[in-house]
Amino acid sequence: MRYIFGFGIVFVVYFTKSVLSAPVADDNLIITLPNGKIQGAAYKTLNHNKTYYGFRGIPYGKPPLGDLRLESPQPAESWNGILNATVDSKSCITINYLSEPNQESEDCLYINVYIPTLQPSEKLPVMFWIYGGAFLAGSSDKNLYGPDFLMEKDVIMVSFNYRLGALGFVSTGDRVLPGNLGLKDQNLALRWTRDNIENFGGDPEKVTIFGQSAGGASTGLHLVSKKSSGLFRAAIVESGCALNPWAIDSNPKKTAYLFADRIPNGNYGNDTQALKDFLKIQTVEDIVIANTKLEVLFGPTLEIDSEDAFITDSPFVLLENGDFNQVPIVIGVTSEESLSFLGDESQTFNVGLTYDLNPTSLIPLDLFSNTSSITTVTHRIKEIYLNRNELFAMNLAAVAEVYTDNFFRRSSLKHAELASSFVPVYFYEFSYYGRTSTIPFIDGVEKATHSAEIPFLFNHLGMSGTTNTNDLLTQDRTVTFWTNFAKYLNPTPTKSELFTDILWPKLHRKTLLYLNINNTLQIRGHLKRSSYSNWNDIFETYGRKPYVTY
Repeated sequence: MRYIFGFGIVFVVYFTKSVLSAPVADDNLIITLPNGKIQGAAYKTLNHNKTYYGFRGIPYGKPPLGDLRLESPQPAESWNGILNATVDSKSCITINYLSEPNQESEDCLYINVYIPTLQPSEKLPVMFWIYGGAFLAGSSDKNLYGPDFLMEKDVIMVSFNYRLGALGFVSTGDRVLPGNLGLKDQNLALRWTRDNIENFGGDPEKVTIFGQSAGGASTGLHLVSKKSSGLFRAAIVESGCALNPWAIDSNPKKTAYLFADRIPNGNYGNDTQALKDFLKIQTVEDIVIANTKLEVLFGPTLEIDSEDAFITDSPFVLLENGDFNQVPIVIGVTSEESLSFLGDESQTFNVGLTYDLNPTSLIPLDLFSNTSSITTVTHRIKEIYLNRNELFAMNLAAVAEVYTDNFFRRSSLKHAELASSFVPVYFYEFSYYGRTSTIPFIDGVEKATHSAEIPFLFNHLGMSGTTNTNDLLTQDRTVTFWTNFAKYLNPTPTKSELFTDILWPKLHRKTLLYLNINNTLQIRGHLKRSSYSNWNDIFETYGRKPYVTY
């Protein structure tokens, strides 16, 4: 069970949807897939007016309705005629459904493919995007994740919808409702990409998965899932990973019953099959209402071993032992992830007061500290962030730092450190403040918050249109790092003027070198060395292995 600590990228679902670039009519944009023909559209990129092509709303799974609700996804069926693939499909059901019922549906397993040219000279690398949203919101809509900047770098981009909230992640911890339906949707979309992408000029052997927030955690979980083995050759893990404390629900059955108990007229007792049957016949409205009343988040969980299981073993142990999909990785965080969640100074003060009044809330769930050492552990944690006799309520910068560490930074560093013993790992910190940064500041902390890099990778909600020189430079650098990695498995394969001749080094466990992405690019070592070192010592001294997250 994980308590709600904020919504992160979920804020995007509250904007009114708008079309950022209208399709250019072209009746010749028809591609034949194994399941049928599709009609695409042509578009122009935001900055350089380059033509690219989009095929949106292609079915990759059967609609998970009726008997297929709460079941693993099934491959889509074929269709007759020419499918209109010029508009986004409806999004999967989110917490926003009650205010936007015409834009969301349970029939949501659709995928989008964007290509930079109709006649590539060779098969192109593919970038497979997994959106974030705390596993309860988000979508692949073009106005959220417009591919414009990627299209200018000669890669193919794939985006898609996956089930969210209760419909995507409810689990009773047994074979009745094993969970991880949203991750299994992602896996099916990856398999669809492998089987279909050559029809768009893509190379199925050169797929890079990338995602942010819950999408970053999903990407990290694909890295440790045997079910996803062989479906990608590289991964970019942004502001979320397999080791985040919110990436694995340790008590999904309790979460499931807390949720179901919020729907009237339930009569399922302790029978998990009866609970599943009850949930299958509820209205979408009742499910969404119960989901919004829930004080915990649905999310991934460890499953009982089966042929269909997505993940059954501890992500920490899998990474530590090298028992994961060993591909090159880019992984990183923004400089102050917490600002998106803490709100203004008054709200941050209240979080600090909670830490002061209930210091055990500082202890990560997976530390598993025993009762006798709780006081010592909380004291050790306070020493990392506070001066002697200082309170969190009086030091809001310390509140932001412990929050960022506990929910994002520490686990991302550990994921990178463990993986680096087996594969090339490139770690980054995105510190650039610009373009869409409107989050309230807290004195003494960095400014680039959760999702800060998104408008520099995508044409995002109209926020990316700017002539600011530093914004455009950061955009070009970030997109080029990411697409270089997809092409060459190295974000800086050669020195270039764009990167001021910097070569991004691989991370090693002794030096922990990383790239700081700001107005300038800098190679640094040991991100937050003191706090990370102290946390490692606390886990080693007081923790009880095996860890699941970190």
